[in-house]
Amino acid sequence: MLSDNDRDLEIRDLQTAVVAMREALEAAQRVAQDRLQSAVAQASAEAEQLKAAITALRAELEAQRQRHLEAMQEQRQLAADEARQLQATIQAIRAELEARSR
Repeated sequence: MLSDNDRDLEIRDLQTAVVAMREALEAAQRVAQDRLQSAVAQASAEAEQLKAAITALRAELEAQRQRHLEAMQEQRQLAADEARQLQATIQAIRAELEARSR
């Protein structure tokens, strides 16, 4: 049988152990929370970088599309100009041939 003094010591030891375990648990929870916050911050930063990259790529794609449309328009214009020049040449040759055949 334990004396009152021994029981008091055992209770104090148990209380000390409980306090130490609670502090260890709280410290572990703080470490886990810090790690979680760090991971969330890193993921958020990566997401922002990806969004910026996507925005830049979309802008470049749109610029390329616009340059392509402008180049196509220019080619159409050149082709139309050439067709008009050829048509004018044909008209001139016809007129010359008609004039010679009279």
